[in-house]
Amino acid sequence: MKRAWASYRKYAWGKDELKPVSNKSHDWLHLGATLIDCLDNLWLMDMKAEFREAQEWVATMDISHAHGISMFETVIRIFGGLLSAFELSREPVFLGKAREVADHMMYAFDVNKNTGIPCTTISFTNKHSCAYPAWAGSSAILAEYGTIQLEFKYLAHHTGEFKYWAVAERPMRLVEGLEKPHGLFPTFINPVSGRWSSQKFTFGALADSFYEYLVKQWLITNKQETYLRKMFDDAMLGMARLLVQRSSPSGLVYIADWTGSSLTHKMDHLACFAGAMLAIGAQDGGRYDAEYMALAEAIGDTCFEMYAHTATGLSPEFVNFQAGRDMVTPRSACFNIGRPEAVETFFVLYYYTRDPKWRNMGWEVFKAFEKHAATPSGWTALPDVESPGRKRDDKMESFVLAETVKYLFLLFAVDDPVPLEKYVFNTEAHPLGRFPPMSRP
Repeated sequence: MKRAWASYRKYAWGKDELKPVSNKSHDWLHLGATLIDCLDNLWLMDMKAEFREAQEWVATMDISHAHGISMFETVIRIFGGLLSAFELSREPVFLGKAREVADHMMYAFDVNKNTGIPCTTISFTNKHSCAYPAWAGSSAILAEYGTIQLEFKYLAHHTGEFKYWAVAERPMRLVEGLEKPHGLFPTFINPVSGRWSSQKFTFGALADSFYEYLVKQWLITNKQETYLRKMFDDAMLGMARLLVQRSSPSGLVYIADWTGSSLTHKMDHLACFAGAMLAIGAQDGGRYDAEYMALAEAIGDTCFEMYAHTATGLSPEFVNFQAGRDMVTPRSACFNIGRPEAVETFFVLYYYTRDPKWRNMGWEVFKAFEKHAATPSGWTALPDVESPGRKRDDKMESFVLAETVKYLFLLFAVDDPVPLEKYVFNTEAHPLGRFPPMSRP
């Protein structure tokens, strides 16, 4: 973290990303993504001087020029990063700036007044700018409108403003009332009619963090919103019945995709989050705790194999499962951009089991990153995990530090600096404290 932060500070201060090969900068949110995404890292890793310097930048940052940006990424990286910095430091500047960001996003919930499903692409310069992805037939994406609740509800609690709670709660109540085929939630919904616009299911890209936020919304509101826990349990049963499969010959457990009529035997690295999600959901004396924990550990084992089976020891973006061959790396997915989901699961499983095998797995992954992705300025992306000699990409997403490095740090920390009984992580690994549900005034 110190290696990467020093280079970010020198070459890309206030920009979204540092390019860790050329030591140039890259902007796409125009909101200082790496700086804000790493505020809680700096605090947890006792880099307090660096934290204070970043705090000074936040105090004077201008968010008004951001346009054509992803609402989802802004919520989880910027909004979540600011809230977590407030949670840990209690410095009011972070809550104030988070509120400013939220206020710039509120218009996105009013575009479709019948459903309250927010826009996918928004602008802080033009409050009439709203778009849904053309490639999805202008549908809204499950993981996007369903991964805003922790952040908006946390802000509502700490400001006393119910409006932030109301806009985040509305999409949840909408999908709660819809028919759920196989007990699961389709990837796309029509934001105008509020009806499903596909029958596809996945725990990878486009859906992943929605399921994570079901159990985490229940947890962060002190386990009082029981409808969310029921939605989570029903969805996990649907996943187990329809999507959970075993490979041959090794019997590796994986979560397949559903096209609407058949299974696709692939698993995204993104879906490795499910091990952590299930383990978190297995801690409350519930009916399915033992099954959840067993499945969590099986997914953790599979996700480690996604690393171990490649030439570099780093996972591809996704793997295909083929009978008789277990998993194979498709050429379309052979890249690695430093995603955190596997080490997230290793950390959570180690936290609850104290089985050293999860630390050992994390150490092997860390060594592979250091061997094949390290630069003097951080970790870069690989175009091909099966070809160690290929020229590396010049890119370091903010989540490489904010999540992957943080979860590795927490996995090996001896003092449990973020106890999971007290904090709930947002999907960008930003810890937030718990609070009671908020009622309409």
